[in-house]
Amino acid sequence: MKLAVLLGVSLLLSSGVYAEAKPKQAPKPFSQYTIQPTLTTVDAAKALKWELGTIFAGINYLGFKTWDWGSNHSFKVVNEGWFGTDTGSAGADKLGHLYSSYVINEVLTKRLIEKTGNIHDSAKQSALFSAGLMFWVELFDGYSLDHGFSKEDLFMNSTGIGISYLKNTVQGLDDKLDLRVEYHPTKTHSDHPIIDYSGYTYSSVLKLGGFERLKTTPLKYVELNLSYHTEGFKKDEEKVYPEKKTELQVGIGLDLSNVLFKPAKKYTQHKAFDYVDTFFRYYQMPGTYLSTVVDERKVPYH
Repeated sequence: MKLAVLLGVSLLLSSGVYAEAKPKQAPKPFSQYTIQPTLTTVDAAKALKWELGTIFAGINYLGFKTWDWGSNHSFKVVNEGWFGTDTGSAGADKLGHLYSSYVINEVLTKRLIEKTGNIHDSAKQSALFSAGLMFWVELFDGYSLDHGFSKEDLFMNSTGIGISYLKNTVQGLDDKLDLRVEYHPTKTHSDHPIIDYSGYTYSSVLKLGGFERLKTTPLKYVELNLSYHTEGFKKDEEKVYPEKKTELQVGIGLDLSNVLFKPAKKYTQHKAFDYVDTFFRYYQMPGTYLSTVVDERKVPYH
């Protein structure tokens, strides 16, 4: 997956977002953050110089090392399609773009909120930075023989950033909604997860414990999820999968934060719990949910 490495780096960064963002004093009420002075783009960039620098450097390294930037001397625009079974991965790569953009923006936004105390300006400036970083990726993909500038990727990047923006500006939404990825290495590409499309499942998770009326009921331990998985779309997977297949799944699972980490924090304030708790807001823990397929598409190879 073209952005899988960025995704992994972003997950590692995000696992420390809440741990490092945890204030030493009691957190301020939501309304108090909004009265902070206006945060300019320059001030935001200075506050995020290390985060932005790390991500930007990683993008350029991967671009020239892995994505063949500069291999095409003329700018190329491609039409990659969306979720059709006649596309390269039936949309798995598109969800990879959405999710990677989402996680990058989550990292930038939450770090900037902690450093400035200004929720809305932090969300706005971080979204601007994230959009710029992802546009840089698409722009130079246009000079790659293997890729090309894709309007579909650009749209999915914007969608991921937009979801993160809403989570950080609409009060209570961050407690109710997560986007997560689950990965199981496949036989054909276990040594190369960047292109291991068939190993990924993307999920949108609704956490019932985020609803005020359910916080004191057993339902606070419950999550509902909607997931999408594809397999067998790469040519060298014909020997492993009998056919190409996509699955849309619905499921019910456990909210690990309410089941494990919040109770643990009553007895210890060790930062390890914050890191692990945050990590599982972005990565779907296998074995913690039950799901069923509600829509399946199968396409023979020949």
